[in-house]
Amino acid sequence: MSHFSKIKTNITDFNILVKTIKQLGFNYRFFDNTENCIYINQEVEKNDIFVYKLNEYSTDKENHIFTFTWNINQYHVIVDLNLWSLDIDFNYLLDRLFQQYAYNMVVDTSSISGFQKIKENLNNDGSIKLTLQRWNNS
Repeated sequence: MSHFSKIKTNITDFNILVKTIKQLGFNYRFFDNTENCIYINQEVEKNDIFVYKLNEYSTDKENHIFTFTWNINQYHVIVDLNLWSLDIDFNYLLDRLFQQYAYNMVVDTSSISGFQKIKENLNNDGSIKLTLQRWNNS
């Protein structure tokens, strides 16, 4: 019996989310509930994102492993934990997703402000130490 869990997130940036999904090694499709169609290889905004295992694509919504749904101002993760089939614990995957998303947000927003990443270290506890620099031209 299926039981879907809806997990509220602080994820708001569509492009950073898509980048993060790719970096974690997943495939994805976009689905627009208003038009009832799937977008394949097209950039769209604020739509549901169906996430698939690497090297698995589908033109339907049935074979995805979890979904990001847009809810006015943030994404929620929808997953059926009873049918979870990956060899990785879902909570660990969610932690990695949040960490990678936050990392991407910091790097992208800091580069807009003129900062460059000069160093990063992955610590034993899984945290990332990131060093950025910006040269002042005045």
